Amino acid sequence: MQSEIDLSGLRGIHLPEQPTFFPPAIGWWIVLFFFIVVFFASLFWYYKYYTSPKQYALRLLRKIMMQKTSDVDVLIDLGKLLKRVALIVFPRSEVASLSGWEWADFLLNTGNHSFSRKQTELISQAAYLPKQKAIAIHKEKLYTATRDWISSVFKGSSNGNQRKRYFKNYSGTK
Repeated sequence: MQSEIDLSGLRGIHLPEQPTFFPPAIGWWIVLFFFIVVFFASLFWYYKYYTSPKQYALRLLRKIMMQKTSDVDVLIDLGKLLKRVALIVFPRSEVASLSGWEWADFLLNTGNHSFSRKQTELISQAAYLPKQKAIAIHKEKLYTATRDWISSVFKGSSNGNQRKRYFKNYSGTK
């Protein structure tokens, strides 16, 4: 037969503690670090991309082209936009005084030469045209030329050479 064993001196069963969430394992720290890096990189990219003067100018250009206004108003707005961009990129003392034919020559001789003579003349003379006058402009070509000009003048090192070349040849007009 079985003899009875005295169990009165034993302690109760002690279960291990429940695992806690913190501190997480090393893998979770790596995942967290990765997400933080991606978050700050995307913030930096967003800030750099959407607050750059080039992107702002291109957004304004798209807005101007989507407006349902007359062709003369589109040309006037394009002239204002191009002048603002030129004042940012080129020396203010040289660009601010340009108007009329000098402004048209400036647009032709800077950037990547995407404008035609007719386009620059229309842009430079648009403020003096009657609002009701019908002008035959090709908006898509004008948009493309303006976009290309804006993109080219904001590029890095080639700009300096264009600036020097332009103002060396045309700075005597003041």
